[in-house]
Amino acid sequence: MPLDTYRSKRNPARTPEPFGPTEKKPASADGCHFIIQKHAARRLHYDFRLAMEGVLRSWAVPKGPALDPAQKHLAVMVEDHPIDYGGFEGNIPAGNYGAGAVIVWDRGVYRAISPPGEVAKSIRDGKVDIELHGFKLHGAYTLVRTRGMARGSSSAKENWLLIKKRDQWTSGKDLLAEQPRSVLSGLTVEEMAASAELEPMVMRKVEQLDPPKLTVPPTFKSFPLNLARPHEEPFDSPAWLFEIKHDGVRLLAIRDGGEPRLFARSGSEITMRYPEVALALNRLPFDRFVMDGEIVALDEYGRASFQMLQRRIGMTDRAEINRLSFAMPASCYMFDLLAFGGYDLRSRPLEARKSILAMIVKGQGVLRYCDHVTERGRQFYAAVAKAGIEGVVAKRRESKYAGRRDGEWLKIKCPKAGRFVIGGWTDQARSRTGFGALLLGQYEDEGNLRFVGRAGTGFDGKLMDEISRRLKSIASDESPFRPPRAGKSRPPRRAHFCRPELVCEVRFSDWTGDHVLRHPSFLRLVEDANPAQVRFEDEHDLPERATVKSDTIATTGQRLPPANEAAIAAGSPSTLQPRAFQITNAGKIYWPGKGYTKGDLVEYYLSIAPWMLPYLKDRPVMLTRYPDGIEGKSFYQKDAPAFAPSWIRREKIYAREAERWISYFILESAEAIAYMANMGVIPIHVWSSRAPQLEHPNWLLFDIDSKEATTAKAIRVAHEVAAVLREIGMRPYLKTSGQMGIHVMVGLPPKYTYEQARAFSELVATMVVRRAPKDATLARPGARKGRAYIDYLQLGQGKTIAAPFAVRPWPGAPVSMPLQWDELKPRLNPAAFNLKTAADRMKRLGHDPFLGTLDDPQSIELSLPKLEQMLAQRQP
Repeated sequence: MPLDTYRSKRNPARTPEPFGPTEKKPASADGCHFIIQKHAARRLHYDFRLAMEGVLRSWAVPKGPALDPAQKHLAVMVEDHPIDYGGFEGNIPAGNYGAGAVIVWDRGVYRAISPPGEVAKSIRDGKVDIELHGFKLHGAYTLVRTRGMARGSSSAKENWLLIKKRDQWTSGKDLLAEQPRSVLSGLTVEEMAASAELEPMVMRKVEQLDPPKLTVPPTFKSFPLNLARPHEEPFDSPAWLFEIKHDGVRLLAIRDGGEPRLFARSGSEITMRYPEVALALNRLPFDRFVMDGEIVALDEYGRASFQMLQRRIGMTDRAEINRLSFAMPASCYMFDLLAFGGYDLRSRPLEARKSILAMIVKGQGVLRYCDHVTERGRQFYAAVAKAGIEGVVAKRRESKYAGRRDGEWLKIKCPKAGRFVIGGWTDQARSRTGFGALLLGQYEDEGNLRFVGRAGTGFDGKLMDEISRRLKSIASDESPFRPPRAGKSRPPRRAHFCRPELVCEVRFSDWTGDHVLRHPSFLRLVEDANPAQVRFEDEHDLPERATVKSDTIATTGQRLPPANEAAIAAGSPSTLQPRAFQITNAGKIYWPGKGYTKGDLVEYYLSIAPWMLPYLKDRPVMLTRYPDGIEGKSFYQKDAPAFAPSWIRREKIYAREAERWISYFILESAEAIAYMANMGVIPIHVWSSRAPQLEHPNWLLFDIDSKEATTAKAIRVAHEVAAVLREIGMRPYLKTSGQMGIHVMVGLPPKYTYEQARAFSELVATMVVRRAPKDATLARPGARKGRAYIDYLQLGQGKTIAAPFAVRPWPGAPVSMPLQWDELKPRLNPAAFNLKTAADRMKRLGHDPFLGTLDDPQSIELSLPKLEQMLAQRQP
């Protein structure tokens, strides 16, 4: 058994350490997560653990992980540990193996980057490159075995080196010293060793307040939540304190001697939905408390993003919840302590409650203390607004926790900010110098500058003089703004105009219905900005509002088409809760031959989304943008642009060839697909693997290329590929490429490497060529002689194929269409499947014949012996 060595060293009656299941768990149940525990045993060290094959493969690293590639730290491989050891914190009693305090110093997800493939095999071979994404550690690391005993030897432990690879997270900082606390309990290893002293210390502080004792066990009903009243303006007052308003899910956390329980604002229990929060609360050395807080998902800048958190809301699939607890962990900002140790603290002053809370909640991991400032509300509000955070909550310092909206808490939201081109100015009233307001605009897709309002505040005298001087140097008699349509806002009659060469940043509260800035205030000139790039790109920037709704997108509670059941299983809330999507320049022609517009493209993707989304789940996409349609210039886009909304998921992947990290889009909702179309994206290409197991393809791919052959030959070859696959026990599925190609594919479980899948595909293709040498070839261009080419080399990490239902940038707007095998006939016309016909076809068909590539995974091992036998029989 894999844990025999681990268990032989420990006595369950004498140590609190977990012992794991008696039977080995399937590897897929645990995901690809890593754990780093700080262990104050006889010698202080860090335990580096990777989840694989149902266990935690483990190394003891005396000096811990480094951020500097020059520091090659010894890592001694030790016995495998049970998966649930990754959540262990506590004190191993003296006299036991490894006696001492243990904390979880970091945790997150990992994946192999070189060599791509199964990490366990790479470790057995003695070297693996992995990338880590945790609370503290990020980027690429190498684990390499030094000379010594092979794995499995009982006479010696293996010595390895843990080395940081050079990337954007390389640093000379001593992260171990700078961030010593646990990402679960928030304790240092020294505090954990003395944890028995912490509760009495907190209790002394509590008892100084002389609070009443709880008369009934704490429940959600007995602890109604305090709510904040809206307030318009920030203010200063020595009687108030000010906190960040976090954009997340309100939480009441209750622990009454047993396991912690989490409740949402509605009163529904959400403990199962956020296992990392429950685990962190469980690791606190206190067993009776009630806390008020906010569960958030933090973006790459450390800001709460409700769009990111939406993926967790409503999720019920336990395996996916567990995976996301590592891959997209929630953090919980605690801002009030309502009860502790059997005492009710609600009648005591807020500031006193928070001072005790700060003794309990420490660190910057899953649990975080929501700090505050006192008195200086305006200054704090300005800093929060500049950081792009939602707002501020003001609370009276001496307030009790009344459990209602009583005016003792006030919420003050922050305005938005954006960049705008300066197209002119107005005169200042009763003055011949300076100006009254700046006239602002943004460029539409066709290159016209649209007037969006005027900013007349935010200037001091010196700044106004400098801007006036620059405006006069570029003054013009002609307005740079396009003539407005009827009913739209226009510059004032007595305005002065200038060439559109200056860009400024402006704060505003919102947009009006006809897209004019509400309450704009000048912030600064942006000296390094290109005015032509100040465009209507974001979801809020909608000059021509064409609302496109899809009747085919189901809402919660309705029966979905069969294709979308896989999306429900993925727990994508934006799939279950669609909303109208607004587009810019819906009438722009994208396919001149047919007159199809950008609006047609968006409407198609919205209508086909229920069928398409299962194929996009967790897959990085490569986009090709055609801002002027198929006859204009196009460009590839892998990196997600900064202006894209945060509700569209990103996945950072290290590109070894480019030696940098790329932030790929992953499209998980109809709105996300439509947003891409609004950016001018026509085809959507997907990886053949899913995050986080990007090194394991989910399908076999045979791309039958008919460029140098007739369509009839390509069809015969596709049928021959299917015949070979069926003979070896596999079930093939079929779609058009959207051009003249045909894709024959087989679903796989995510356990094979790309090399293994490609090698198997080559054997199948070789067999097909032997059977049909006049129709099929594996030769490169120039040697095909009119035969159809079987391309199996498109199956590779980072390589992409046209997603099912993706539109192609060719005349007629064809799409990559799933087919039934009886439809693959010589008369087949792939161009008949296009953005005007595809959705109706799927409605008539009523099922997706290609869905087996996702829900019918098949075994290479079971089919390989038969294939080898067939090849051997036909060898000359």
